Amino acid sequence: MAVAGVAGSGKSTLGRALATALGAPLLDLDSLTNPLLDGLPPDVLGGHWLASPHSAAIRDGRYAALRAVARDALATAGRAVLVAPFTAELRGGPEWDLLRGAAGDDLRVVHLAGEAALFTARRAGRAEIRDRHRTALPPEPPSVPVIPVDAEIPTDQQLQVVLAALYPSSSSSSAPSD
Repeated sequence: MAVAGVAGSGKSTLGRALATALGAPLLDLDSLTNPLLDGLPPDVLGGHWLASPHSAAIRDGRYAALRAVARDALATAGRAVLVAPFTAELRGGPEWDLLRGAAGDDLRVVHLAGEAALFTARRAGRAEIRDRHRTALPPEPPSVPVIPVDAEIPTDQQLQVVLAALYPSSSSSSAPSD
């Protein structure tokens, strides 16, 4: 299971709710990689890591770390909830293939979508340093199958939408227990 969307869409919040409901480890790209990157001196990277001239290599490394931890979690726990923007992965192609290789062919992707103004306001409200380096360009619509979720509705309603999509024949009030 993966939760995707732009910065400020509520990926981490929904991911945590899904991981709790599914009894799965939560693997959030920001939690896994930001402490390391934030600890590096900016002059090493040529500025903040999101705006660095090395940003493509940094992105590749961040997602490689997420995929490696996902493989470990799936091998030991049998499931995981991955949280990241997955911008390139949602376009299909090699990045999508790498993600599916790590997360399995039965990977389901939840995509949080909404108005750019909502995400801009949320980023401004949380006032994170990393958000100063985000671009305001809207992402392309996903080219891979996703479970679309409105980022503006409350998290408990988002969770019900996702669980109903995952388990259409059972009650959407809870995930089936293993």
